[in-house]
Amino acid sequence: MSIGRYFRAFIGFGLAIGLVAGQPVSTRSQIWAMAMDARGGVVGDLRPDEIELRIGGKVRPVLELKRPDQLLDAPQSWVLVFEPIRDSATRAISFTAAADFLIKVPEGDRVFIVARGKDTLESLMPGFSADRAVWAKAMAAVPGMLPESLTGIPTGRLGGQGFDPALKPSVIAAQGQDQLSALFQKFKSGGISWAGGTSDQKGRTALDRLNLNDSMLVSSLVQITGREMKTLEALLDGLSVVPGQKHMIVFSRCEADDLVHPSIRAAMNQKFQRTKGDLGGPAETATLAVRDVTIQQMQVKEKAIRAGVMLYSVAGSGPNIVGNMGNIALDTGGFSFPLRSELEFQFGQGIQVFSSRYLLRWSDEGQPAQLSPVNITVKRKGVRVIAPTQM
Repeated sequence: MSIGRYFRAFIGFGLAIGLVAGQPVSTRSQIWAMAMDARGGVVGDLRPDEIELRIGGKVRPVLELKRPDQLLDAPQSWVLVFEPIRDSATRAISFTAAADFLIKVPEGDRVFIVARGKDTLESLMPGFSADRAVWAKAMAAVPGMLPESLTGIPTGRLGGQGFDPALKPSVIAAQGQDQLSALFQKFKSGGISWAGGTSDQKGRTALDRLNLNDSMLVSSLVQITGREMKTLEALLDGLSVVPGQKHMIVFSRCEADDLVHPSIRAAMNQKFQRTKGDLGGPAETATLAVRDVTIQQMQVKEKAIRAGVMLYSVAGSGPNIVGNMGNIALDTGGFSFPLRSELEFQFGQGIQVFSSRYLLRWSDEGQPAQLSPVNITVKRKGVRVIAPTQM
């Protein structure tokens, strides 16, 4: 049995994946949706008459519904993005979980790997590849190049080898899976020093790291984060022409995540001791940072939805601390995974659960140019739907 077939059988359901035969369809007139029962199990047998779709409050007749099992053999596209991660332990967890995930990617699926370099995000391959040897080479390079913080001034453009969405497939090396397995074992058994980074100081919080008393520093970090997000937007623009189901998984634990930490939002209403020349004080600094970063997030979210890309965040430490991308992941139909010790177990299987989706299509005639709220309801009792919240 092939790797892909075995993994699909192991997790107990087919994957909803995206290259569908026929003429290209606008991402504005189709949506990927996952149905789950009350126990968290995937529901894969819904009928068109059980689904009601509303776009902007208006009922849209579903012209086509494809179940996950009908999309089982179509390839899907995975983009792995590594933003800076400061702590040695979380770096090791991230790299090991990513290598384990790559081993489990079904045959025929395509992967594109991006990592932060000295001053911008850099691609480690020229475009999507189905060659596992290429994945292994790119993944092996990430620990050594990934900085601990958002250093330099991002260009707003993807560096490295760029991204060609129309890149033709290369010859697939036979030993690629073995190389991935060897890399995973190297990561798994090598302690954490190989991952780089430094250990987080115990008790040091996001408020301590950002220092809201220094408004110039915080403003600079917000601007750098904004340029970093512009690079992601440029990549999402390129992904818009890629057919099928598309996923972008962002690993991160850096200043961009500190800026959206709940304690920073809480600081907007805290009373701080003012200091001379503080330009409004910590509360004002927090208010401006939250405002600007929220705008940046909304812009990335809109790009992702228009490109038909589902975002996944691997950054936070729990349900309420989800990192920069985690605040918008659910609105794109994605999910947030906590970056902690059990990530390897949760991520490799969990991310696959979120690719078991239906494909719904409707006529976009009369649909407004701006994004509109999406509401998908199911008549079957106890079934809920996970899908983008706008279209």
